[in-house]
Amino acid sequence: MHNSSTDTTLPVRSDTATKHLFPSHLCIDPEQHCAGIPWLRGALLRSAPQSLRLLVRIHNRAGIPIVEGTGTVAAGQREFTIAELRPLGIEAYAHKSEAERVEIAQRIWSRRVFGTVSAQE
Repeated sequence: MHNSSTDTTLPVRSDTATKHLFPSHLCIDPEQHCAGIPWLRGALLRSAPQSLRLLVRIHNRAGIPIVEGTGTVAAGQREFTIAELRPLGIEAYAHKSEAERVEIAQRIWSRRVFGTVSAQE
């Protein structure tokens, strides 16, 4: 499981139709984060043929998505940053303080095993 604070990459699983475009890993940027979940950076394997909106999902060991976020890649570019990742189901903790929600998000993030990247229409 990828729960060490020293992990700097997260493996990406792609289906055969998209593995020619999406990276095999995302870089974790622990210096920058949103509500306790670090930003992710990546690069497409080739330049985006058009502007793409990317959906990144982070999965636990059972393959269940636990965190998601979106980002964009401009036409002709490769690099992207996913800066606003959010844990799924965190709405159930709306009654908790902001500090408690950050702790919960960090616990959810600590259960990450792999990510998936897809282009949204």
